[in-house]
Formats: sequence, structure tokens, C-alpha cells
Amino acid sequence: MLNFISFKNPLDDSIAEFFKQQLDNEALIEWMTIISCFFVFYFVISAFFIINKRFRVVGIIMLITLVLTYLSNDLIFKNIFTRDRPFIEMGMATSPGFSIDGYSFPSGHSAISSAGTFSFFFYYLFFVKDKKGNKDMLIYSMIFLVFMLLIMLSRIVLLHHYFTDAIAGMVEGIIISLLVMLGYYLIKKYLIDKKKENKIEE
Repeated sequence: MLNFISFKNPLDDSIAEFFKQQLDNEALIEWMTIISCFFVFYFVISAFFIINKRFRVVGIIMLITLVLTYLSNDLIFKNIFTRDRPFIEMGMATSPGFSIDGYSFPSGHSAISSAGTFSFFFYYLFFVKDKKGNKDMLIYSMIFLVFMLLIMLSRIVLLHHYFTDAIAGMVEGIIISLLVMLGYYLIKKYLIDKKKENKIEE
């Protein structure tokens, strides 16, 4: 479809070429392969939050954001831009790390890790009134951020994605997180207003 985004640019090419030269480093590839799978961590932690009363609301928001990001990335955006993965465009027979197919832009792993990170952070930023009493949420946000950056890096190192794929995935996750936050705000406002109306009628 719209493959105009698949144009070659010096930044993507130089970064991809640099990491292609590192593929002989087996330890690096093994570690990057492991880190690349960390995106599952966001689904696991959201499920853990849901069963924890204190974090239940943010857990539900996080899971909704993750699912919407996954669906929009794999079913919509990748099929719109149809950009080939770096290892394919570089003429490699197989992908480093583990087998992978599908299109490259935007990076799904980056989008999901970004969605998990920023949905949690935005909830803390916009909806937690007692920020001093909930400093652990800010610490969690920083931990999620580190995971996100490592996952983005791993996708680039393994030549599964170009640098711009990872950045686009991160932006996608941020935007969907903000949209879900807006939806939550509107629903919460509606319920509060409805409750006030009922009290007045009584």
C-alpha cells in the first residue's frame, strides 16, 4: 500500500550497517534476543496490577492500551506502510536471533513497551493526586522506561527494525496511551456528573 515511508535514508542505513558488523558477537545476539522478549513483561505486569486492588484501575487501563496498540500496529499500520525489515533489505537469508516475518514499520515491540510504560506514567501524572504518597509509582515508571529503551535497542541490534521503526513505535504507544487516558477521563467525568445529578434529584 503506502510504501513511501520505506525510502532509504542515511541514518537508518548507517545504524543498520553498524549492527550488521556486530552479528559475529554471539553473546550480544543472545542477550538482545532475550531482551527483545521482555515486551511480554508489560502484559504480565498489567495482569498483576489488575488482581492488586491498589493498582487495579491503572492495570485495566494498561491492558486496554496494550491490546489496542497491538491490534492497531499489526492489523493497520504495518499493512499501510509495508516496509521490509532491515535484514531482508540487506540480503540476509535469515533474521538474527529468532525467526520473524511481517513488515517492519512501525516496531510492534517498541509500540507495546511504549504503551505499557506511558499508560502507567500518564495515569500517575494525570490522575494520582497524592504524588508524594505514591512515589513508588514514579519508580515503577522509570523501571518501565528502562525496559522500553532496552527493547527498542534490541530490535535495532537484531536488524528486525530500523531506527525510525523503533521511534515510530514509541510515538504510536505514546499517542494511544494519551487517547486511552482521554477516554478514561471522559468516562470518569460522566460517571461523576451522573452521580451528582442523582444526588440532586434525591
